[in-house]
Amino acid sequence: MANLNHEATAFFKLEGGDESGGHEKLRRLLDGLDGVLEVRVNFIIDTISVKYDSDRLSRDEIKKKVDRSNRVSKDR
Repeated sequence: MANLNHEATAFFKLEGGDESGGHEKLRRLLDGLDGVLEVRVNFIIDTISVKYDSDRLSRDEIKKKVDRSNRVSKDR
């Protein structure tokens, strides 16, 4: 993967636990967005980090997807 100058990372704290596999579903949803370079989920502390191309996608657009997934996010 090339190192992009417009690469940014957004971090979110997820609520609701992962009893139904929701964190993994969210990871796949975000990974499919145009401009997302990498998605990492920490199941232990319920966080998700999203590395993205800020020229193609905004942090607010990512947050909307997180919020709509019913994995209520808190900015971290």
